[in-house]
Amino acid sequence: MSGQYQAKANWTSSFLSQVLGGQTMPDGVNNWACRPAENQNPVVLIHGTFSSSMYSFGALGPALANQNLCVYSIDYGAAEPSDWFKGVGPVDESAQRIAEFVKFVKTTTGRDKVTLVGHSQGGLIGFYYLKMLQGAAHVDRFVALAPSVNGTSIAKTPNRDLVEYCLACADQHPRSALLRELKTGAITMPGVQYSVLVTKNDKVVVPVENQFVKEPGVQNIYIQDLLPGKRVSHSGMLYDTETLDLIVKLVQGQSIRTASN
Repeated sequence: MSGQYQAKANWTSSFLSQVLGGQTMPDGVNNWACRPAENQNPVVLIHGTFSSSMYSFGALGPALANQNLCVYSIDYGAAEPSDWFKGVGPVDESAQRIAEFVKFVKTTTGRDKVTLVGHSQGGLIGFYYLKMLQGAAHVDRFVALAPSVNGTSIAKTPNRDLVEYCLACADQHPRSALLRELKTGAITMPGVQYSVLVTKNDKVVVPVENQFVKEPGVQNIYIQDLLPGKRVSHSGMLYDTETLDLIVKLVQGQSIRTASN
């Protein structure tokens, strides 16, 4: 994707730009002078565990901004403000931080709603915010990328008390109290357009099929159903140009039909 805003080539490039270069947000993200077009809402990006806005969205942020979208993100859940890796705090507390940020974005841009995009834990946070924090009143559509909405089998324990550093990791255990609460009743909320985009090559949020939310109205998509033979990892999906094209379409509200949905 070409345009005014420059995308990073991969996760490593984004990481080095932040750690060595001091760049804390992707190009085109958090332009507070941006005003959405009449038929568009601002886009809020939510990164995942052991990540940051820069690491996760070094390519997606510019790709969306180059479509004349107003794009915003925030780092959340750091054990210490100076930590390189964010997204380790309790999911419910991080969701509250996102709720506050959405309110700020709405006020700043003068819009009633935002479009939400979450990757990995960011996807779980999005679902939690929409249901448990009444976020559905503030969101028109939600694009979940490889979301840990049903947890992941690589999480070691559901007990926060047994975890010294990454409480979010305990919350992403399939049997965590937070996930049990979220999955009591329907996960999705009326009035929000939901899309879930998943790669079959994911080795982080597993089993992969548990990333889907099998409820009415949810657009569940395997990348490989649209791009046969595509090999793209959990984090690599955020830097693959063809996958980025799909994500942009979903953010813009386009419906993508596959055998999965």
